[in-house]
Amino acid sequence: MARFAQDKLEELRERANIVEVIGTHVRLKRAGRNHVGLCPFHNEKTPSFSVNAERGFFHCFGCGAGGTVFDFVMRLEGLTFPEAVQSLARRYGVTLPETHEPGAPPPGEREAMYRANEFAATFFGHLLWKTPTGEAARGYLKTRSIGEETARAFILGLAPAQPGLLANALKRRGLLEGAVNAGLIRRDGSALRDLFIGRLMFPIRDAQGRVVAFGGRVLDERLPKYINSSESPIYSKARNLYGLYEARQAIARADRATVVEGYFDAIAVSQAGFKEVVASLGTSLTVEQLRLLARYTRNVIACFDGDEAGRKASMRALEVFLGAGLLGRGIFIPSGFDPDTLILKRGAQSFGELVNNSELLVDMFATEESKRGLSLQAPIEQRLKAAQRIGQTLRLIPDELEFNALVARTVDRLALGPREEKVIREQARSRAGRPGPPGVIEGNTRLDAGAKAEIGILGVAIIRPELRPRILEITPIGRFDDERLESLVVDVCSLPPSHGVPAQWLSERLPQEQRERLSALTMESTFDDPATALRVLNDYIRAMTKDRKTARGVEAARRGAADASDRETAVHKAQEVIALRRGASNDPA
Repeated sequence: MARFAQDKLEELRERANIVEVIGTHVRLKRAGRNHVGLCPFHNEKTPSFSVNAERGFFHCFGCGAGGTVFDFVMRLEGLTFPEAVQSLARRYGVTLPETHEPGAPPPGEREAMYRANEFAATFFGHLLWKTPTGEAARGYLKTRSIGEETARAFILGLAPAQPGLLANALKRRGLLEGAVNAGLIRRDGSALRDLFIGRLMFPIRDAQGRVVAFGGRVLDERLPKYINSSESPIYSKARNLYGLYEARQAIARADRATVVEGYFDAIAVSQAGFKEVVASLGTSLTVEQLRLLARYTRNVIACFDGDEAGRKASMRALEVFLGAGLLGRGIFIPSGFDPDTLILKRGAQSFGELVNNSELLVDMFATEESKRGLSLQAPIEQRLKAAQRIGQTLRLIPDELEFNALVARTVDRLALGPREEKVIREQARSRAGRPGPPGVIEGNTRLDAGAKAEIGILGVAIIRPELRPRILEITPIGRFDDERLESLVVDVCSLPPSHGVPAQWLSERLPQEQRERLSALTMESTFDDPATALRVLNDYIRAMTKDRKTARGVEAARRGAADASDRETAVHKAQEVIALRRGASNDPA
């Protein structure tokens, strides 16, 4: 994780005014002290998206998205916090000295590679569109039904047929070393060789729009048909997706991403109106690629060939999706087609129907298992082996509720009995990777009254910095359920009232759900008056301590009921649980 000097982050936050940054993507109108508009993260007709310039936060009361200006850029562009900082710094001309990990190239060397790639993409684009040399390539794009607007959107280009032309151009501009390190140019003794010669070029951009690599296709019958940039300090094909930069905002709006295999597949699908499409760069989908997509959406649809190899690939993909924490959906492209030719010959509607009727990969998995002759009439050995295979696959599901639901769903679809279901659960429990035995939920993502109160205390410390000494004085430090949040409250309250809260603290130390709750608080007018803010703070402290006391009482009574040796004692303890819960729910605090 890159570290940035705090004074530079504050300078950047002041320059990158949150209303200005968000206003380039959302039409904002002033409404009192806030600005409001239609949320860019979900479809809505009535504005529920608010921005508070004074406090430096945004929040959508429709979908819950919220945070600082850095959170907005992270969510919109699918970036990490350091990437969002760097993106805004480039936009607003702020120099950010940073450290880099041991073994990694210095930032200057990486920047040289980006500059070399950027120049090469421009160079290739000029040859394609502005010179007679590009005529054949332009004609080839027409045969593939790729329009100029689409081709320009994906910054397609043409590598010159004359060897060394690119190398000499880079050398004249002082970009040669960066190009060599990025794999664009190769040294052969004292000679310089262009990697790509006479090929239609597909620049590959990262989520920030930087060109990190290239793919190149021949326009004749030469082999290999495609060659691609090799791995470099700025590019790994397992961690990048073709078309992600072009599709990132469409993915966020649609809350869906479709993954295809090839460059032309992605371009053709996007041109057909399905802008939320990316390609896997010629490899099977990786966990890293899916985690990259998960920054934008959890609804990912993978395309598979409709033949037997494609069906086997869908089974392998399920484990990759589960390893990335996603369920995943899949579609089978009719045999003899790929997405590009399917759209060309049968129209965009045909592809759209496949996407709209996509199946959960786990259902595809169950279907394939059923094709092995699995049924209640099958021999017991066959059913138990199938149950073991299912358990080994479903063990990867990290969320216990999802695990239980999908076990039940699979058992029902395959008409398995209680014995097979027990084997599935035991197999999942015994395999590495399960978060715990089925039935035990790891953690509690729901914000209860006490958890909301803890976030509220942090909110007061941020919104009313003059109350920080008072917060430290009256807050029962050591009694927070969330120790990380408690530590953050202490650190924030230890700052002088004149100091803002470092954005990096919020990004790195608060999970998304807590950041969204915090952003909602910053939109409230309750904290405008210091006296009112202090009363609310006291309410938060009472709610926090009371909720914890009630929870401990309920748990003690519940254990007593479970451990009781006779029915009368068990009933008495159970009544205590009910009374404690009823008292908590009726209490206005």
